[in-house]
Amino acid sequence: MVEEEELRVEPWMRGLLLLAGAYNLGWGFFIYNFPNSFYQWLSQSDLNAPAIISWQGIGVMLFGAVYIAVAIYPTRFWYLLALGIFSKIGGAAWFYFFVLEEKATKQYLFHLIMNDLVWVIPFVFILVRAYQVKSAKTTYEKFT
Repeated sequence: MVEEEELRVEPWMRGLLLLAGAYNLGWGFFIYNFPNSFYQWLSQSDLNAPAIISWQGIGVMLFGAVYIAVAIYPTRFWYLLALGIFSKIGGAAWFYFFVLEEKATKQYLFHLIMNDLVWVIPFVFILVRAYQVKSAKTTYEKFT
């Protein structure tokens, strides 16, 4: 008889979420404390950053804390990871349309790939696994 493998959130998934949390905390701290440097680098202009950029830094730090919470309790906070995925995609679109006014620079495209899109694929995979594990545990508890 073949033993069925236990469905679980793998350690590498938790590690990646912890890495994402630390990365976002650091990046958000930089954006919050140096909004002009961040904005001038992305927009390739000498203009001062709009005030909303500091709030973006706070949001990035907040999601860093969210990713750490999801790493610790992935089946309990799976929906926060879904919100994080949405923020990566929605935040990138918002920044392009409303902050850069539809002017993509090479720096923005680099930022888009490295800070948003590179995380989306593993986050989706982790989200699906965390939801599967939660559903399996819930189903098991109903029948015991």
